[in-house]
Amino acid sequence: RRLCRVYGWQEKKSKASWGGTTVDYEAIAGKAVREMNAPDLQRFVVACSLVSDLYCPGYNPRESLGKDSNLARAAARYKIDIARAASEVRAELTKSALKKKGGTAKTK
Repeated sequence: RRLCRVYGWQEKKSKASWGGTTVDYEAIAGKAVREMNAPDLQRFVVACSLVSDLYCPGYNPRESLGKDSNLARAAARYKIDIARAASEVRAELTKSALKKKGGTAKTK
C-alpha cells in the first residue's frame, strides 16, 4: 500500500469473495513493474528496500527517523542534509495545509 501511495498508482477496489471490497496491491505493482525501464526499475528496488522507513507511528507522528534506519543511512551515503530536507518538507506541508484552510503562514 505504501508503494502505491509513493508512486501514485491507482488503488482500484474490486469485489472480494466474502462480499466486501479489496485492493489487489500485488497485481497493481506487478503491472507497473513490467512497464518500467531499467533505471526506473533500479530506483524502484531501492525504494522497496527503504519503504518500511516511511512509516510514521500513530502514537507520535512528529518523532524523527532514527539515525540507524536504512533511509537515514542511504541519505548520509548520498550526502543529503536530512535536517534541511525535513524542514523543507514541513514547510511545504504547512503551506498546503494552510492553503486548504484558507489561512496564511506565520513566519519567524
